[in-house]
Amino acid sequence: MNNLIVRSLSGAVYVAVIVCAVMFGGSWAFPALCALFAVLGVGELHRLCKADSPAPVALAALDMVGALIMVVAPSAGLIYLSGSGNAAVSVTGSAVAAFLVYLMARLICQLYLPKENAISSISVGFMAQLYVALPLSIASLIYLVSGPAIILTMFIMIWLSDTGAFCVGSLIGKRRLFERISPKKSWEGFFGGLVFSVGAGLLIHCLFGSWAPGMSVAQICILGAVVSIFATWGDLVESLFKRTAGVKDSGHIMPGHGGILDRIDSLLLVAPAVACFLAILFIR
Repeated sequence: MNNLIVRSLSGAVYVAVIVCAVMFGGSWAFPALCALFAVLGVGELHRLCKADSPAPVALAALDMVGALIMVVAPSAGLIYLSGSGNAAVSVTGSAVAAFLVYLMARLICQLYLPKENAISSISVGFMAQLYVALPLSIASLIYLVSGPAIILTMFIMIWLSDTGAFCVGSLIGKRRLFERISPKKSWEGFFGGLVFSVGAGLLIHCLFGSWAPGMSVAQICILGAVVSIFATWGDLVESLFKRTAGVKDSGHIMPGHGGILDRIDSLLLVAPAVACFLAILFIR
């Protein structure tokens, strides 16, 4: 019972932080939150992948800096673009240069660590940028380009998909969805999450109309399906990493939930999928 209370309170704080950042934080709050998630997530991924032989602190710190640049730089360029073209070019150019410096520094540093497995170490560092930092950068850009409505709708769909999958799976789940990786997930739970996610989109469309997210009923239903499917895959991918590393949680930063990767695992696949969906929908 105590663990349930702690888990509920921790989850409520997490949701409140995201909602406040999206709705009331102006241009910088949500990108800053994505940057924080990226830095923490990269640190946790390092611990997962290097559980048997921890990487030097300097390398992990360098990869965290790379993640920070990956998330903040595009967002900064986009924010300045709305005000001054020259400033945007300057910021974007500086950001690209900073990330190139990170890439070169990461490779050069490896030369001076003869006891480290170079291929394994560099692979972890660069995978962290692609798996953790890049999707969070995309989420930040979706927020800046599309406004708070779509990004908040996406989060609500993720949360309700997770809730629906848990509730339906707990009640009637029998057929295992992916037993090799996650023995508790069921097909019944998956379809429950799908219904909850699509239902969330329909409810938002009915209650708020054109505010969120400016799509037709069919389009928002498709968005709900996309979010639910990729949220499930995102959860399974992180479960695969944890099972490979032989750990239950990616970290301990969130009481009752584990690490930050345990909370954003769905987002890491949903954000790129939603970006592709929006590009197909709105770019002609």
